[in-house]
This record gives sequence, C-alpha cells and structure tokens, in this order.
Amino acid sequence: MTLQILEVAVIASLLAYIIYLHLQLSKKNVFIETTVKKLSGIEKSRSMEEMVEFLTNINKAGLFHRFTPDKFLEESTTDFILENDDKLKIYMHYTRDEADAQNILKVGFRFANSFYKTALPVTRDKLDMVIKHNSQKYHGHFLIIISISRETVKHFTAEIKKTGIKNVSFENLLTESTPLRNENGEPVYLLPLQYIKGYINHMTGEITKNPDFDPAYISPAFQKNLTELK
Repeated sequence: MTLQILEVAVIASLLAYIIYLHLQLSKKNVFIETTVKKLSGIEKSRSMEEMVEFLTNINKAGLFHRFTPDKFLEESTTDFILENDDKLKIYMHYTRDEADAQNILKVGFRFANSFYKTALPVTRDKLDMVIKHNSQKYHGHFLIIISISRETVKHFTAEIKKTGIKNVSFENLLTESTPLRNENGEPVYLLPLQYIKGYINHMTGEITKNPDFDPAYISPAFQKNLTELK
C-alpha cells in the first residue's frame, strides 16, 4: 500500500513539473512572438529611449542567458566611450582577461588582416550600441576603447585612394612594426598604444585610462608603410 502511494505521489509530481514546463514554454513563445512583431516594424512609433528599455527587458527576461549586472549604459561609461566623438573615430573590443586589457594599453592592439573582425565602430546611436554590446559582451568583461583622430583617418584614406591601392584600409597603415603572419597566413598588425583610450569593466563600471593616449598620434612609419605598398 505504501509503495502504491509513493508511486502515485511521484507520478503526480512529474505531471505537475510537466505542466510547469509547459506554462514556462508558453510564456516564452508569447514573448518571442511579441518581440519578433516589435522588431519587424509593427510598433514603429517607439522612441529611442523606449527601444533601449525594450532591449534591456529582453536581457532581463533570461530567454537565452542568466541575467547579470551590467554598467554599459551608465552615464559615466557612455561619457568615457563617446567623449569628443565629433573629432574621433571610436571602436570597442571585448577581452576576457584584465591582464590582456592591460597588455593592450602597454603595447597596442593586435589584429589579424581586418581590423573590423574584432573592433566594432561606435556612434551615439544608443540602440546600435546596445545591440553591439549584447552581441559581443560574452567575449569578456573588459571593453577596450580605441579612438583615432578623424583627421588621421581622412588623410590616410585619401592617400590610399590617391595611390590606387586595393584591399587596404587606413588602419593597416597605422603600425610601427612590420606585420607578421599568423598560423593561417594572415598578416597581423599592431595598432599603436597611443590610440588606446583605456578599458572598462562593463560589469562593475570601473574605468582604467591609458596615460599615453593620443588620438592624433602620427608616426613617420605610417607614411613609409604607404610608400612600400605602392
């Protein structure tokens, strides 16, 4: 008799758990359907602030990950990232270990072949910033901020166009050392440390600044690199 009661209790518990899972799945399906409709343009009347709040709610919903604190949209963080953005080209790169972030401040930013594989351009479009952050933040808690003078970018982009060089972008010229080849045969460039503004722990909001930051830095090696590519 006792065994039968136990069996009934176990079956009842399993049924209750199945019903619970079904309800949770239904809630998520409704949320996903609503999200798709909103992103497809059905609710085009939303303001930028409402869209940022909407994305934050997606993050809190925990559909794809467990929610953790994030200081990315705090004023101190965005002010540091976007400072003088009218005069600078700004990019962000995520890394997992603080030791790597500190090393980038000391020696510069290494990138293979294309700068844009791991460095994301930043604008004052908060929705764009949030989307990029949410897509990349799992690569690490430390956000490297790279800032280069718009005048420098404009100058070397024009020089490349003038010489007719193909498959080269301005950042490929901004290196003081000869590019090496990685295991895939791709050239690895080293962007000077002067272009590294600092890094942010986007979990705590702590900012570490680079004392040698100089976004207008120009090295004689840059023009030499251009000459050698002609």
